[in-house]
Amino acid sequence: MKLFSFPAAQGGDHLSPLMLTAALLEFIGGILITVGFLTRPVAFILSGQMAVAYFMAHASRGFWPALNNGEAAILFSFIFIYLFFAGAGAFSVDNRKKI
Repeated sequence: MKLFSFPAAQGGDHLSPLMLTAALLEFIGGILITVGFLTRPVAFILSGQMAVAYFMAHASRGFWPALNNGEAAILFSFIFIYLFFAGAGAFSVDNRKKI
């Protein structure tokens, strides 16, 4: 949503440098995790990004994530931490067989 303004623009007509950085991390990191390339370092970076996003954008609106709309940020942060520890799956680029 941030990078391509699809299905709706997020945050106005132009992105601040911080939002542009977040958009690029999410887009490129999402592709890398989807194919399973560099899964552990990318998941660690994205987990940190989601934690920062939660504390910068949501935590100031209240303590409970259900009330400050921060559920997605917390959920993704914990999912990325899991991927950091679990690593890529059996069909990932990281685990392909060498010929």
